[in-house]
Amino acid sequence: MPLQITEARGIFCVHGTLNSSSATILSRHIGRYLGSDRRIVINLDRITSIDVNGASALQELYDNAAKRNRQLTILGKTNESVFSSLQKINSTYILGANQA
Repeated sequence: MPLQITEARGIFCVHGTLNSSSATILSRHIGRYLGSDRRIVINLDRITSIDVNGASALQELYDNAAKRNRQLTILGKTNESVFSSLQKINSTYILGANQA
């Protein structure tokens, strides 16, 4: 399933496959909001599959938000695919509590 990003009430819901092809789309889309003062929440519960490239893109978004002193919450602890991919790169700490 191709990557889809929807927004409702300030929460970006990501659906589909997050891999080397789609990671750039997510990074560009969310990157536009890192320059604003608004809080960013990314919900990954509907990701159907994610590879190491997708996990690395999430880590980069997290790092960029921290460097810019922006609040970024990434939800997805209950999605086994997301959790296991982030475990492979030792980055599960970027996942926040599953409530926004």
